Amino acid sequence: MNNDYLSKPTNANGAGIVLIHEFWGVNQQVKNTADRLAAENFVVLAVDLYKGRVAKNVDEARLLKESVTDEHALERVREGISKLEADSIAVWGFCFGGSVAFKSATANPPASGVAGAYVIYYGSLITDDENVLAKIQKPILGIFGGLDKSIPVAKVEAMRKNLDALGKINEIYIYPDADHAFANEERDSYNPTAKADALTKTFAFLQKHLF
Repeated sequence: MNNDYLSKPTNANGAGIVLIHEFWGVNQQVKNTADRLAAENFVVLAVDLYKGRVAKNVDEARLLKESVTDEHALERVREGISKLEADSIAVWGFCFGGSVAFKSATANPPASGVAGAYVIYYGSLITDDENVLAKIQKPILGIFGGLDKSIPVAKVEAMRKNLDALGKINEIYIYPDADHAFANEERDSYNPTAKADALTKTFAFLQKHLF
């Protein structure tokens, strides 16, 4: 059993998004986000990594996150890509989902499971291993908060530097006044100004690389 959520646009633009949730699971906020992206004419599938479960508090969310293996997460992403009826697809993750999106970008899966672009919103990273970063074959966008203690700015800058050195197509943005989860309107760290700008940059990135 899973809690996948599909949101279809009124006027599809031919592109799709596999959306990967934060460590809470596919809750109403994730569904609202999927609907928001569908309003931009993408078909969106929010994939559930928790087998139908949704966390009610931080402790439960942490346990659910720790129960997910990389193998399960990447398989769910590949399934999501294969299910979407779209000409081109991006994988877009937030927080825990951002980490999964990064792992998906570096996993080098079979061609049938490769998206056309990857979007990481404040997900944890491996930035100093060229063998990992060298596996990235598609454009990658990273969105981060300068106040996020869990993902230091120095680590984000290191990824940018190493991706550039490897010749990987990338766009990395750091919002100095934003903290972790700043794009989630249900969190205390919500920063609507930073979110609005990040979404503008994200849609421009997807327009550039998916069409």
